[in-house]
Amino acid sequence: MTREWVRQLVIGEGLCPFAHPVFDTLLIHVSDSPDADTITMDFIRVLQNVAEADSQQLPTALFVTPAAFDDFDEYWNWSLICDNLLVQMGYEGLLQLATFHPDYLFEGEDEEDMSHFTNRSPFPMLHIIREDDIENALASVRYPERIPERNRQHMRRLGKEGLVQRMPALAQSRLFRAK
Repeated sequence: MTREWVRQLVIGEGLCPFAHPVFDTLLIHVSDSPDADTITMDFIRVLQNVAEADSQQLPTALFVTPAAFDDFDEYWNWSLICDNLLVQMGYEGLLQLATFHPDYLFEGEDEEDMSHFTNRSPFPMLHIIREDDIENALASVRYPERIPERNRQHMRRLGKEGLVQRMPALAQSRLFRAK
């Protein structure tokens, strides 16, 4: 489901203008363990693999944790640990993380606001991104600072029905579970 989510929503709805060129080489690593320590060790290995790989061969990766971190706050705390590990491993300036979760909430936004869906995904995940790739991609986009607001407005226009229409499998995913 993660690859389809990227293809149909992230790329198809233009949420990330940089995703299409790397889609074919996108690594999606699924860590099925429910144990945070096991997942974290798995994350470290994937982080090392991305950092040490040729950027043309492995430009980016999604690290997906479908059996853990149901609670957004628990996920958020774990993502901060992972970000700290990235720094400790000497990858700051080379790699960065983007966060996605089925219950993602932006601080200060109403809980029901569709803007949260810009960072909501079928499963908890971290996106490992090369900073050089981001800089190069941003240089080719007009008004890159407008991307987040454009995405929030787009999600509000689509609404839940529009999202499910574009990707029917989302209706049965954690994204639309009853709270």
